[in-house]
Amino acid sequence: MAKNTIENTALRLKAVLEVLAAEDPAVERRISRGEVLAAAVAQVPLTGGESELLASGAARGERALSNASSKLVKAGWITKEGRAGWSITVPGRQALQDFPDTADLLAAMNGTAPAAAAGAGTAAAPDASAAADDVENVIEEALQEAVAVPEVPREHHGAHRGTDLPDPSFPQPDAVVVAGNLGSALGGADWDPSGEALHLTFDRSDELWKLTADLPAGHYEYKVALNGSWEENYGRYGHRDGANLDMAHDGGPLTFLYDHATHTVVTKPDVNS
Repeated sequence: MAKNTIENTALRLKAVLEVLAAEDPAVERRISRGEVLAAAVAQVPLTGGESELLASGAARGERALSNASSKLVKAGWITKEGRAGWSITVPGRQALQDFPDTADLLAAMNGTAPAAAAGAGTAAAPDASAAADDVENVIEEALQEAVAVPEVPREHHGAHRGTDLPDPSFPQPDAVVVAGNLGSALGGADWDPSGEALHLTFDRSDELWKLTADLPAGHYEYKVALNGSWEENYGRYGHRDGANLDMAHDGGPLTFLYDHATHTVVTKPDVNS
């Protein structure tokens, strides 16, 4: 993995904690996952290859941060509660105070940092090279999936079914449907948020929702509808309740890829047709 991606992701993980720590705990509405990640990327902008778009439509650096944020959860420093949003825990706030240096903070997240002296000055000074190694090991462990661009799936349903894979790194919807004027072309109803013909299947290996459909030639408009209704839907640029996505299709198999991390959907011709 590129050195700048490791270093930048470490800085963005710290920024995630800082953003959450700045939130007023008395406010009922918690900051959303997208808002947290966007604020962290704003503080540490994407550089070089980090801006390269993956098959999901997300930038490589954004995907890396999304995957790595699961380490903050495992450390007990933040909580992710789906639609309720993200929040920082008391240990997370304490870690920011005890480990102002990013390398020490990441090492502490991995349980390998010197004990904080709470300002007493009794902790031994950490070895700089060891701290750097800790940062790299922590990020590398969390970001292996973010290195490779996900391939178009060979199966449109049940890809990797039966493999022993970990739980998703963040909450996923119960159902994802591509709803639009393509429903009737596939034997269903147009603009049906629960249409069986356009249900996507979650692939836990890369955390993408996928569907390959043999679609007649035509001009199509659609949105992504979650959980069988229009209550939560995403359109152009991943905006909730956004404008319709649209495309001109020459006919033939087409793969839809939806990334719940960014709420974006992209289409690719089926490479196996």
